[in-house]
Amino acid sequence: MGEIKESKVAIVTGAASGIGAALTRHLIDTNHLVLGVDINSSKLNALSDDTGCATIVGDIASEEFNQSVASHANEVFGRLDYVFLNAGILGRDIELQGTEFKIDDLEQAKYHKTRSINFDAVVYGTIATSPYLASGGGGSIVVTASIAGLTAWNRDPYYTATKHAAIGWVRGTAPALQSQMISINAICPGGVATPLVGLERLESDNPNLLNPEQVAHAMLEIAQGNSTGKAFVIKAGQEPLTQIYDFARIEGFPV
Repeated sequence: MGEIKESKVAIVTGAASGIGAALTRHLIDTNHLVLGVDINSSKLNALSDDTGCATIVGDIASEEFNQSVASHANEVFGRLDYVFLNAGILGRDIELQGTEFKIDDLEQAKYHKTRSINFDAVVYGTIATSPYLASGGGGSIVVTASIAGLTAWNRDPYYTATKHAAIGWVRGTAPALQSQMISINAICPGGVATPLVGLERLESDNPNLLNPEQVAHAMLEIAQGNSTGKAFVIKAGQEPLTQIYDFARIEGFPV
């Protein structure tokens, strides 16, 4: 019980692979307690066996499941400090990402699925966890967005739109959350060597791709920092690797 009181507690969604798995390992290695969340039970169980993290399996696009995740973390650990809303999907199959998006590619089902995981889950996760963060004296939420949330990746408008929405949510909710001593920021990676971008790239030494561990380290640094309402760009070959994105101001419009 003393260890739980001394260690910071984190929720990581999309924990079973890619950035989420790397982040979970990094958190455990730095003496954090972690509740890993994913819909893939076999990979999540393997991660738990490897790291000792607690787990909960379910659909992060469900409002009810997000409430269950937050309450489960509180029941298991008695507190909550960090929330990493990391789960995400592409709007088009990876094989199509190199091809032009055409009008025939517009499908409501694809849009709804992409939006539910990339944006709805961010909203639901924020709503579900913020009361627990506030009751513990504050904490931090970090949302995994994308550089596609800052510029138009026209090969995948669904992904682009939902990542823009996630960043808008971060910037729009930051003042209200800050009043409860909660920070919220977005991390916007460029290409990352994960299964999301194709297994063949994961196994390559492409210098234009970040490795998941780099993103994981940046996410924890953001959570531990003093910023809120910011979008942090992390891109291979950039120095420093993680930089705050400078949004243009619109005269006469409050921010």
